[in-house]
Amino acid sequence: MESGVDPAICRRCFLTIRTLPFVSILPAISQHFMHRKYHLAGFFSAFFAALTIFAADLSALDTTAAEKQAVNSSGDQLWMSVALIVFAAFIAAGVFWWISRSKKYEPNLSFEKSQQNANAITYTSEESVDADAEFEWLRQAKRPKAAAKKAAMAAQKAKREEEANLDTKIFQEKMRRLQYSQLPINSFSQLAPAKRYEPLPDSDDPALLNAIDQANDEFEEDEAVRELAVRVLAAFRTRNSVNALSQIALYDLSSNLRSKAVNTLTQFDHESVFETILLACADPTREVRAASARGLFRLSFDRAHAWKRIIAADDEFRMIQASRAAIEADIVSKSFDRLIHEDVKIAYEAFALVSLLIRSGETEGLFEALASHRDERVRFALLHVLRVQKDPKTLGELRRLGSMHSNSKDLAERFRETIKSVEKAVAVEQGQ
Repeated sequence: MESGVDPAICRRCFLTIRTLPFVSILPAISQHFMHRKYHLAGFFSAFFAALTIFAADLSALDTTAAEKQAVNSSGDQLWMSVALIVFAAFIAAGVFWWISRSKKYEPNLSFEKSQQNANAITYTSEESVDADAEFEWLRQAKRPKAAAKKAAMAAQKAKREEEANLDTKIFQEKMRRLQYSQLPINSFSQLAPAKRYEPLPDSDDPALLNAIDQANDEFEEDEAVRELAVRVLAAFRTRNSVNALSQIALYDLSSNLRSKAVNTLTQFDHESVFETILLACADPTREVRAASARGLFRLSFDRAHAWKRIIAADDEFRMIQASRAAIEADIVSKSFDRLIHEDVKIAYEAFALVSLLIRSGETEGLFEALASHRDERVRFALLHVLRVQKDPKTLGELRRLGSMHSNSKDLAERFRETIKSVEKAVAVEQGQ
């Protein structure tokens, strides 16, 4: 056998060490000590205790006879191998100690000190990084971009809505013009003669004649007597009764009697009472005006023929009075909108009333509506009535307004047609 360490013996020693219980727990012990940061002295104490246990396990190991003979024949080689192993273990322990020292673990930290250090670390972190402040900064940084994006989207939406509204308005305007061409107002080419009505009969009843005399306030100053006379007159639906009640409705000093006379005429519901009720619409007292307005619209006969009868009378004073009363009762302004009504009867009544305004010369409200009415179809209808009537007194105002509405092609064209029609009628009248 050569001098030195026998390889067989070394292998045997390593096999023996590997089978020891101590060796199986060495990694766990080392890791535990390193993790818990024990003091260096404690570490070495544990290490030497482990060597003692190792020696005890080695001495207590049961070996076979052949193995004992091999060990005895080896002499000092076994102990040299053991010493080599111990030296290697010592070197490994030194390396572990050096590593643990380089990490600068703080030993024996008490619970209170650990809590203080943890609090200090937390406090330092809170001071160095403020989460709320950081989030607020992030929101403020994003806010201008979000606001700009939102404003851009709102502008685009408003633009789309404006374009849609414009298209809708254009379409609605086209539909209005198409609808206007089909309205009844375009079929009225002239003012037809008024229909004749059957007049009420006269009566020579003594009670009626006595009531007519008592109803006159020039002869009877007692209002109670005149009121009794009105009740008697209401019992006779005759022409002389209507005349007496008309005088009371328009000229009696008592507003109470005037309103009662208007109500009685309304109950008669005859064409002959229309003009009286109309004139009462311009009464200075509210009570009489209200009774007249209610009575005027309770009449069941065709009011268009009533307007035409006033025109047919060709009495300028009567036409002016009737026109002013209609204006005072706010009938005229409503009639402008009724010109474009789809009902022929309603549209024709408005046509007759506007014709009365033109014939009487009370056209101030008419031309105001022609200049500024919100519905262009109403302007078209008013020009149509002016073209039908061909009144020379309207020519100057038509020319003035025609020069102001050159922006609207349709309206300007209708103005030119109306002006030419009136000028032609004036030329014909002057030629005759």
